Amino acid sequence: MGSLNSFALWGALGLAGIAVPIIIHLLYRKHRKETDWAAMELLRRALVIRSGQVKLEDYLILFLRCLALALLAFALLRPIMNSAESLVGGKKVGMIVAIDASLSMGHGEHSRFERALEKARQIVKTAREGDPVSIVLMSNRPQVLVRGSGYVPAQVEELLKSKAVATPFGLGLERNLDLLNELAGEIKTPGKEVFIVSDSQEIDWANLSTSARASFERLTKGAKVYAIPSGSDGEENLSLERLTYSSGSLRKSGSARFTAQVRNTGRRATDGGSVEFFVGNELSKRLAVGPIEPGQARGLDFFVSFDKPGDIRLKAQLSQDDLVADNVRYAVARVTSSVRVLSVGNATAGGAKGEVADAYYAVRAMRLKDRGEDSPIKITQIEAGDLAAEQLGDYDVIQLANVPEPSPETATRLRKFVERGGGLIVFTGSRVDGALYNERFGKGAAGLLPASIGKITSFTGEGGWSIGPAKSDHLLAGLVSRMSEKLLDSARFSKVVAVEPAPGSETILSIAETNAPLLLSRNVGAGTVLLFTTSADQTWSSFAIHPLYAMLMQQAVTSLTSRPDAVQFTAGEDVALPVTGREVGDNVALTKPSGEASAVRVTQNRDQTVAAIEFDQLGIYQIAADGAKPGMVLAANVDARESDVKVLGTGAIEALLGPMGVTVISKDGDLAATIENNRRGSELAMLLLYLAVAVFILQSILARYYTNKISRDDVPDLTATLQSSRVA
Repeated sequence: MGSLNSFALWGALGLAGIAVPIIIHLLYRKHRKETDWAAMELLRRALVIRSGQVKLEDYLILFLRCLALALLAFALLRPIMNSAESLVGGKKVGMIVAIDASLSMGHGEHSRFERALEKARQIVKTAREGDPVSIVLMSNRPQVLVRGSGYVPAQVEELLKSKAVATPFGLGLERNLDLLNELAGEIKTPGKEVFIVSDSQEIDWANLSTSARASFERLTKGAKVYAIPSGSDGEENLSLERLTYSSGSLRKSGSARFTAQVRNTGRRATDGGSVEFFVGNELSKRLAVGPIEPGQARGLDFFVSFDKPGDIRLKAQLSQDDLVADNVRYAVARVTSSVRVLSVGNATAGGAKGEVADAYYAVRAMRLKDRGEDSPIKITQIEAGDLAAEQLGDYDVIQLANVPEPSPETATRLRKFVERGGGLIVFTGSRVDGALYNERFGKGAAGLLPASIGKITSFTGEGGWSIGPAKSDHLLAGLVSRMSEKLLDSARFSKVVAVEPAPGSETILSIAETNAPLLLSRNVGAGTVLLFTTSADQTWSSFAIHPLYAMLMQQAVTSLTSRPDAVQFTAGEDVALPVTGREVGDNVALTKPSGEASAVRVTQNRDQTVAAIEFDQLGIYQIAADGAKPGMVLAANVDARESDVKVLGTGAIEALLGPMGVTVISKDGDLAATIENNRRGSELAMLLLYLAVAVFILQSILARYYTNKISRDDVPDLTATLQSSRVA
């Protein structure tokens, strides 16, 4: 037994209602006046004979009136019988059907999503017309098809046919459970049922977060929750999990290498089919993947030459398998005509005009063969003292080499430069005061640099430290992983600065012997900062004359200016995208992959102007340029983790969800019959309301009857009494 409305509230109101006729009765008795009068005395004697009978009749009427009010109060309380076999009351169920519409549900010739829809149809057919029904498509962007509407079979069937489609998004279980709790709280029926129809994908369900468990426990307290596996055709899948820039020049007349990575996420070895590469809309190359073992990934390279600057759209397409949505990958190559670099060092080296010490080798590495005005990298060299006079916005990349004592104003200007999309490369050295750098640039999460700078540590003995194996998937780490161990070992370091990486930073390279960071990266706003913990010249290492040094500097400039990975996003995300040159209140013109155009308002996010972009489709998005205000081209792809379509077995699901009060229905058979057999919740409100009306009518009839009876019986009774009485 339970109730849908508050017992405290409606119970108190019911007691107050019952008390009203009792109080009236008591007040009547208390304020009754007695008058000594001979004639009235005769009447009193006549009525004494009837007083006992009248008192019983009054109490009966009073009881019936109190009972009618009590029944009305209990009806408004809306009590329910939780017994599945209740013989009284009416079964009314509020139903929520949540259908997993994430990427993995598209797997199979007869897809998991189609199977889930079939089960959803069986579930909703157990509702009666008029029962409140909600239908939710679960994903990172949950969609409520019906919200608490009265069940109309034809309308629900039409919605499931026309509106229910699988998405290319992840599941986002926590977000969906919060929504289900919200919907369950809106239902006011004796029975609440929540049905979650999902493929029970391992990556989403095997390790539930603390918040997901808490949401399940809240949900099961107020509703009967069912988990229903959708079923599947298998777990074999090939996915195109990455399309990235690998090396080369992203400048006019340059050539770059891109890599598409194919992974077998299934349980058996299979032939990988082929991958087609497109530049714009034109097929550039087709490569065979070959046999690929379970869990194995294979990279396929292709080269693109650029004859003009601009945003080049790239696509890789894997041959078709059981999951189509993860067979395509998009990328954007931002090709520039030239890159402007400001190199900041100390006093001139050897008196050469226009050259500064500390940055000498770094400049040579970036410039390589100086082609004058035709050089793709145009470098301006200044001394540290002249930095305050420079217009930082005239440059794409700024390099600081062993720069001492940056002023607070310089630190602020450099932060704004990076936040607006600029690239910053910082080399440490003997003149760098770590404490001062930490103070001026900040440290930790609020800082500009990827790490807080500590003390200098020196190698003791002969030789020096070497570069450790690359553990990062950063573009610059890829250069190290492709280099021979012998060649890599020849770069030696005698001194580095101890650092403490900041939250959100990435260690790209480290020292082999101590695991101390050597190169770190951090995204700040729309730009990126690279920090070398060694010097830019030969004073602390032989790195400055090593082949890897020139390769790193070239690639660093490319990654900081073109930022190929920075324009790739995951479908299903909402991103506050920094937009350069825009003012708060401006509208940017956004075109989605489908061709749909919309205007997105620019807002303020801390010190940045941003546009909120919803990546709700796969493919290429474009923000149009507006005069001198630059545009942007962006790519949205599926979350590669969702391509692992392996599912939990029935036993694992029951062990996971059973302790939280979730009932798992996994056996084949009549799903609707199973649900109806388990259904609970009969509401007694209408029965109590009918009883209250019946009792009220009964007391009215009795009250009239007793009144008429007194009128009929009192005359002869009074006459007889007067005749037998002696009057003085």
